[in-house]
Amino acid sequence: MLLKTVFLPLTAAGFGAVAGLWDLTSASLDGTLVMLALAGFLLAVAAPRQWGVWVLVIGVGVLLAHLVTPARPGMLFDLTVVSGLVAGAVALLPAAVGAVVALALLWVLRPTLSPATLSPATLAHRGADAARRMAGRVATFNGSSLGVSHLGGRPSLDAGD
Repeated sequence: MLLKTVFLPLTAAGFGAVAGLWDLTSASLDGTLVMLALAGFLLAVAAPRQWGVWVLVIGVGVLLAHLVTPARPGMLFDLTVVSGLVAGAVALLPAAVGAVVALALLWVLRPTLSPATLSPATLAHRGADAARRMAGRVATFNGSSLGVSHLGGRPSLDAGD
């Protein structure tokens, strides 16, 4: 409960603030867009039902970063607020794209992520089956499966012979 009510909103605002500060100090926009999309993706994976809230909180974080930093030389405070509002609104798009990609990925992986397939007994059973299959493949590859050699009586090029 504390995770979704305190930690995730603070994380979303922090992601937005870091992206906003990066936007103010960097000459290129690429890093900011990647940070916003990654933040939207990670938060949507953490709590998919609240993905819209996380996108809005990320935008608010960008706005706060613009409001907290001192005004650039020659800029009035009103223009700082306006540029912060515009940057916060623009930040919603890459964050939303990242969140929608996360939702699509979760929807595709839905059958494999069900609680029935993730129970410890099922995972142990699937792991044991995979280990048996791999051991069988290695034994077949080495030619030691059931004492049958796949070389068909031809001499081996093995250095140990």
